[in-house]
Amino acid sequence: MGSGPEAPSDAHRARIATGFRATLQSLGWIGVEAGIFRRLGLDASLPGLETGGIEAAAGLVRGDWEFAELGTASLVESVLAGHDAVMLLAPTVPSWTGVPILTRRSISQPSQLAGARVGVLSETGQTGITLRAALRVWGVSATLVPLGTTGKIYAALAAGRIDAGVLPFDYRFRGPREFNLNVFEPPSTGFHTAVVGCTRRLIDAHRPLVARLVQGYVETIHFFKTNRAAVLPLLQRFLEFPDRRAVQEAYEFHLPRFQAMPRPSAQAIQRLLDELARDHPLAATLSLARIADTSFLDELERAEFVKKLYVD
Repeated sequence: MGSGPEAPSDAHRARIATGFRATLQSLGWIGVEAGIFRRLGLDASLPGLETGGIEAAAGLVRGDWEFAELGTASLVESVLAGHDAVMLLAPTVPSWTGVPILTRRSISQPSQLAGARVGVLSETGQTGITLRAALRVWGVSATLVPLGTTGKIYAALAAGRIDAGVLPFDYRFRGPREFNLNVFEPPSTGFHTAVVGCTRRLIDAHRPLVARLVQGYVETIHFFKTNRAAVLPLLQRFLEFPDRRAVQEAYEFHLPRFQAMPRPSAQAIQRLLDELARDHPLAATLSLARIADTSFLDELERAEFVKKLYVD
């Protein structure tokens, strides 16, 4: 009697979780669906879609998955809690504008958010931190309503159960047309909105696996930038947007913002640490080297991998 198919080897298994459905965290999905990770010899899968950043980081620590695309704040908060989570790459340039806040039509200026109920993924993750920073700049207080997923935030806003919601950039192209929502763009935080991470123990045990995963993300960014016709249907499936026009606009919006060499910015990380230090004084003692391992990107840079990728 045959023994059946073998379980994936730890040296090839790359389970990837995502914090939420957004173009900013679509690369793992696109890389799997386009066969990029498979071509690099990885048995890549996405067992945790839209887990929320806090759970994505917790799953790394528990070993539920090897890698995660998540908000930078959630990864750093995991480090602050004493875990060995580590940043590998930052797909986009540091935030060029604040994460959009969509509001009911009757709310037309930030001052009207005073006392409002504002949907966020969680109070302690990226969206909660971003919202509190914006409210502080605007000089108003609001009630944060944790809802767990972008879909739930959008549905609650459309149904009038909340007054506003912090949503990915993609929704700025959907909400105004679909539900006549207003869009506020808060001042830029200068943070990296999303990163890809794993654990240091995984790097110690399976460095070649991590190296191939990082290369796969770099190749997926190249695929995103150079294969619009192939990317759009994949992106629409991932976002679950019925409006193809909104997907096209989201694609064009993100296109120049993905970094060909997705290196984390020390300045962006420091700005996030300064923000986190308001509630977590230990954050002031951290550094980029404590939070990130850029050695895999360094190796690709020495080999001129990105340069050759875009020339070819």
